[in-house]
Amino acid sequence: MKYVTTITDEAVLLTLKFAKHYGPLRCVRERAHSLLLSNRGFTLEQIAEILEIRYQTASQWIDDWEEYGIRALYKGHGGGRPCIYDESEVQRIKELVAEEPRRLSYVKSKIEDETGKSSSKITLANIVKKQGWFTKDSVNHANINGTKSNSMTVKLL
Repeated sequence: MKYVTTITDEAVLLTLKFAKHYGPLRCVRERAHSLLLSNRGFTLEQIAEILEIRYQTASQWIDDWEEYGIRALYKGHGGGRPCIYDESEVQRIKELVAEEPRRLSYVKSKIEDETGKSSSKITLANIVKKQGWFTKDSVNHANINGTKSNSMTVKLL
């Protein structure tokens, strides 16, 4: 049977208990819960049944814990298509947005001329949002049926 190496450090146990109850993401709470259950002697089958996950998933979480420690609570890259622009091009997009923050169409045409790569305004808006910035176009893209979301703070450049 596979179990987590016994966790004796009180700080780690306290961190896992806190993550189980107050983790920012469901995956963090589930992983912390599975590690605590394994530490208490539950089998992988029991953990899988309790958390309603596959046996292999519970096994992978334990392997990740043994290899990465507390960082294993968080997922890595969640998938999705890689960005078509490299770091230098993203930097150039940031510069162009700083010049013309309310005109992603200008940024789009300028970056297409410079790189020869075609993308949508939504792709550029997503790059800008990843940087923690919001443009008028990316805010409009986030609006649903013309209603503004009051739950997010928007920094217009």
